[in-house]
Amino acid sequence: MAWKAIADLDQLEEGDMMLVQLGEPVCVVRLYEDEVVAVHNTCTHQQQPLNEGYLQDDDTLICPAHNSRFDLRTGEPLGIPAVAPIPVYACKIEDGAIWVDMEQQLNDAAIPHKPYH
Repeated sequence: MAWKAIADLDQLEEGDMMLVQLGEPVCVVRLYEDEVVAVHNTCTHQQQPLNEGYLQDDDTLICPAHNSRFDLRTGEPLGIPAVAPIPVYACKIEDGAIWVDMEQQLNDAAIPHKPYH
């Protein structure tokens, strides 16, 4: 396992997200006081950055470009235009910090390719 502390927990309020570079761009979202999630930051529809999107009350993330919606726990798209899931990574809160392990992908989604532009 390769856990990496990426931020102090108090850097993110509930409902906030941040972009971190861990070899791949990762969007870290603090859903609740005691829950954070980490997903690949690239929408599988047209490779837009998900950290610029919108968090919904049902713990889904809306891509800002074409409104693709993803379940942040499973990575599954919940309607078109995206049809492929985004990778979800192991993420935890420990000792007042947010930790991510890129070696522990929690689903079998392919890594989205880099944007063409």
